[in-house]
Amino acid sequence: MNHVGVTVSDLEKAIDWYVNVFGLELMDGPIDASLATVGASRRQEVFGPNWTGMRLAHLMTANGTGLELFEFVGPPVESLEDNFTYWRVGPHHIALTVADFDAALQRLLDAGGTQRTGVHDVFGGAYVCYCSDPWGNTVELVSKSYRELSNATMQP
Repeated sequence: MNHVGVTVSDLEKAIDWYVNVFGLELMDGPIDASLATVGASRRQEVFGPNWTGMRLAHLMTANGTGLELFEFVGPPVESLEDNFTYWRVGPHHIALTVADFDAALQRLLDAGGTQRTGVHDVFGGAYVCYCSDPWGNTVELVSKSYRELSNATMQP
């Protein structure tokens, strides 16, 4: 996977949050993009005719997967009361593998994130916990690689 895009309502705070909680590397940003900046026609094609501007940042995980954070200016960002709309077609969460599960969960909570579920041992020490970042995006903490987690979910 190359990257995942996530919308937030405060780009600077979101950059700090993902860097401090998960150790992501800020590669570039904040970047201002509007109808007057290079790439405007491409962005308007992607986001549609109502798009007039945004701010964005590029972050990267330790294994090289990107996280692109967006704060839209036009139209402005709208927050939902519950952003975990898993029954709708499309992505409903991002999952991050963490080296120290308990410490990562505590950092997430201390930094204003919320815990949506209990901590579950899927099988043999493959722990998962669904949480939310301060902007309501669902973030799953995982203690094992995706291959190990997938293997664990196939156990009886």
